[in-house]
Amino acid sequence: MKFVAFLYIAIAVIVGSQAHGKTITVAYPSPSWNTSLPVSMAREFGMFSAEGLEVRPVYVRGGPVVLAALLSGEADFAVIAGVTAVTSIQRGAEVAIVGGHTAYIDQVLIGAKGISKLGDLKGKVVGVTGAGGVTEFATVEALARKGLTRDKDYTVMYSGNSPARVNAMESGIIQAAAFSANEKVIMEERGFPLLLETGKTIPEFPFMVIVTSRQKLKSNPAEVMAFLRAIRNAMILIQTSKEKVIAVAAKKEPNANVNVLRKSLDYAVDSFSIALGKKNIQVLVSAAKLGVNLDAPGATEKFFVDEFVVKLLQAN
Repeated sequence: MKFVAFLYIAIAVIVGSQAHGKTITVAYPSPSWNTSLPVSMAREFGMFSAEGLEVRPVYVRGGPVVLAALLSGEADFAVIAGVTAVTSIQRGAEVAIVGGHTAYIDQVLIGAKGISKLGDLKGKVVGVTGAGGVTEFATVEALARKGLTRDKDYTVMYSGNSPARVNAMESGIIQAAAFSANEKVIMEERGFPLLLETGKTIPEFPFMVIVTSRQKLKSNPAEVMAFLRAIRNAMILIQTSKEKVIAVAAKKEPNANVNVLRKSLDYAVDSFSIALGKKNIQVLVSAAKLGVNLDAPGATEKFFVDEFVVKLLQAN
């Protein structure tokens, strides 16, 4: 999957000019397109500068480490998986979700060669990364909505990282596997068929969310609003000026495969949104198996402070 790694590098190196304002740190657990692009574009095109913010993005491997940076004050904001966020909050972390980031998971189900449609998976084995993760939940839920029931119509095998899943498909151990939207482009070019757009099958399941500390919410709500407004403006630019985004990526990495970049963006572009609501939090809570009733007084507010998103969406 060297092309995928190459794509990640192409996006990760996008840096913008520095604004002369307050420096804030944004931590994120992955350099992938869906995680890094809005922050990168907000820096590149001056959205943060317009809000008087100088933003320093920091890649920190793993959601729990990102949260630790947030709780210690080393990071002001974090972009993390929604399931990780609600799980940590339920365990007592003094943080809150303040906005959406990636409205649906950027994953697809790719079949082995010879598997051309979902019906071909009956009696077969589907590979996911590991037990209890977001990929397992999303894959099983999406297949269920298409009429395929786990352990009745197919079985799940924990198959490791992307190269390991490719090897398992090529050797016949599994007949389909979950991959990211970026990897989808490469896999299709290699002749593997697309079976299901997982994220678009469960659109109410937000993949990545924006989180900050409860202390930040109390001490500087104006900064929270400014940060979210800049991110939203960057998302609008990504969705309305895709060629500008591609041009920036290509300029920063001259050897990048522009065709791969363009196809990846075409798939991911509609997923960027700060919009978030109670139903989205409920899906996250259910996916995390927290057993929380969000209809109870204050239950939703424990996880999600919606005032910033509401104001931004009303201002449009």
